Order: sequence, then structure tokens, then C-alpha cells
Amino acid sequence: MVQFSLARLVRLRLALKNRIAKADLQLTELSSRLNQYNLKTKEQIEKAIKKATKGTFDLFQIQLIEDKQIVQRQIGPGKPGPNTQYKEEENISYCLEWELDHKAINNLAARDGIFPLITNAEMEAAEVLKAYKNQPYLEKRMYTAKSILKVAPVFLKKTERIEAMTFLYFIALMIVSLMERNIRKNMAEQGVEKLPILPNGMNTKKPTWNNLNYFFKNVHLSMVEKQDKIIQTVTKGVTQLHEFVLKLLGVPPSVYAAIQDRWWLFKNSELGQNLNST
Repeated sequence: MVQFSLARLVRLRLALKNRIAKADLQLTELSSRLNQYNLKTKEQIEKAIKKATKGTFDLFQIQLIEDKQIVQRQIGPGKPGPNTQYKEEENISYCLEWELDHKAINNLAARDGIFPLITNAEMEAAEVLKAYKNQPYLEKRMYTAKSILKVAPVFLKKTERIEAMTFLYFIALMIVSLMERNIRKNMAEQGVEKLPILPNGMNTKKPTWNNLNYFFKNVHLSMVEKQDKIIQTVTKGVTQLHEFVLKLLGVPPSVYAAIQDRWWLFKNSELGQNLNST
């Protein structure tokens, strides 16, 4: 099916206008530098023209005008006299003229905003369009991985390590997605229109993982230790709003009390030994 997008048309028209303006400016600068340094031969100038109009060359009508003049050159050094001999040399200079090719521009602009949607699935046209419109929501998770979860380039060589790291990223994205889905679902069921969990107490109707992460950043867990044993666990920073948000997430506040010291470390487990060995 063929799809038309007005937003895409406006975006492409603006981008085309900017590209043409940039190429025109570079041609103007190039014209002032002709016949100097490395812009003396026809081949050098043509190469510079293509570089200046990269992506827009077909949208211009460009003429490289060659001017040939025969000049007399003295043979040998010294002051010219009655017996001085001369030789004729051909002196070639170039000038540049150009204008917009409006026909080519109009032909290109006629296709702006139009693009095909192709699929190998047995779907109706409306279903194909709906799936295409859902694409940003799928790509959002990759944005989450690179920004919020701060996934950085991984310099690993072993296939097992690369697979393990990729699996951990997948699990992290799955948890983030489920948390966002769960809190929004419970908000809708309980009639909660918005939550004041943004900076300065601003509201949000669709909490994201980034919002939740910011909201819980001041929650701290303190442990009182005596003779290598934890005798008291204190959770600080949990307000009634935090407890309400935890309820919407389906997480009981009691989880803080159940957290043990260095809970993130693997101890005396086969998995921990395998991780340490790799």
C-alpha cells in the first residue's frame, strides 16, 4: 500500500530547502576560489563542484565556462631586447555559473510525503497502517536501553559473555516495560488520573520508568550492624505518596525490610561461582 503523510511532506520540503540553500552557498564560495591553488584544472574544479552539491547536484544547472587566452612568454632570463625570443602559451581560466533546475526540484517534491508500506504478512491495509503507527512504541524501548538504562558499548570477545550481557539487557527492558504497564493499568482501574511524581511535584498521566526512578531517588535503606550482624534495618524517605505508588506497582512496602546486606552479590551459589569463573 502507498501511504501519504503531511508531516513527512513538511519535513522533507524543509530539509530539501535547507540542502539547496547550503549547496548554493558552497557554490558561491567555490566560485571565488577558482583558478587558485588546487582549483586550476577542469578535473579539480568538477570534483569540487560535486562535493559542494552532494545530494543536490541534479537540482542545479551548472556550467563551467572555459576561457582560453594566448600569451607571449619570454624565452630565457634577462631584460627583453630586440633579439629576445618569445613563445606562445595557452592560458586557461575558468568561471562558474549556475541556476536552480526547477523542473527537477518539482519532480522530486512531487514525491514528498508518499512512501510504500510493504509486508509479507496476510494483513488488511488498515491493519498494516496500524502496525506502522505502532512502530515508535517499539523503538522507544531501544531508546530506553541507550538512555535511561545507560547501555554503553560493550567490549567483550567471548560469545558467552556477549549473549549473557544481551540477555541481561532484555530482562531489564522487560522489567521496565512491565512496571510501566502495571502502574498505568492499576491507575486506570482505580480511577487515578495523574500522579505528582515529576520534579517540583508536577503531574504525569503516564508514568515512565525514568519518572519512577527519579521519584524514588531519595529513598534510602540504612542498616545498623553489631558484631558483623545486622540488628536493625531502617528505611528513610518513604512517604504516603511513595507507598501509594508502590501499591499501584503491585510492590508491598515491606520489601524494604526484607532486603539483606549486599543482596546483589551471589554467595555460595553455583551461579555465582560460574560468574566469577568467567
